[in-house]
Amino acid sequence: MDVKVGHFITEDNLGLYYNYWPTRPDAPCAIYLHGLESHMGWFFNMAEYLNSKGVNVYALDRRGSGLNKESCKDFCHKLISGDVKTFVELVRDEHPDSKVFLIGLCLGGKIAVDFVNSNQESLDGLILISPSFKSRLKFHIKDILSILFKPNSMIKIPIEDNMFTSNEKYLRHIKHDPLRLHYIPACHLLEIKKMDKSVKAAAGTIRIPVLLMLAGIDNIIDTGFAKRWYRKLPSKDKTLSVYKDFHHILTFEEDPGSVMKEISDWIWMRSNG
Repeated sequence: MDVKVGHFITEDNLGLYYNYWPTRPDAPCAIYLHGLESHMGWFFNMAEYLNSKGVNVYALDRRGSGLNKESCKDFCHKLISGDVKTFVELVRDEHPDSKVFLIGLCLGGKIAVDFVNSNQESLDGLILISPSFKSRLKFHIKDILSILFKPNSMIKIPIEDNMFTSNEKYLRHIKHDPLRLHYIPACHLLEIKKMDKSVKAAAGTIRIPVLLMLAGIDNIIDTGFAKRWYRKLPSKDKTLSVYKDFHHILTFEEDPGSVMKEISDWIWMRSNG
């Protein structure tokens, strides 16, 4: 099935684009939230795999990213969580008989948990891939000071390409990606930091099924913090998978088949019966 482009209106009247790969209306649905520098285009291989396995797949570009790069109006964590809420409701309306799962990669994982902390009843499961609950990135001191004194100044994201993957195919892809974000306004870092409170609270409240997937080689997030967060979850259905030879974006490795199969199997096991 070819990818389709959709458009919806947020609670603050902002128009945002998304991609979707439809299959049977009553089949399970997966909603993907991307990372800090990336956009929904970095999910295409995973989306196509899940869709080939019969899953309806939706991918949303965060305001200020990807197809919504020009739509960075009022970037704040509450509105971003509101965008996710509106989008989940859209998917629920289109698939009233389906199970709905949220997939978050890196910053998308943090956004997903920020949303789930107050809205877990709207989902049937949560999949977190290398979630950036605690970052290992080192911003320059002048960039940190910009948050206080020059909140609208642009600061460079200190991520090197080889932090994402060692796969030459995807290294070439991300290096020349015109939609990739290399700089963000300083104030965006503060809004991302404000999600920490929800992440901490969610560790004691999430009861829906959770799949946490981590890379064994990750210089972008603190995987130890993610494991400690996972151990606190009260959910009776939680799974931790560590791919020890993989880098941050698990689906960008040479052979991501095992990662994709695990996600597909996990979704279908919680959708049947």
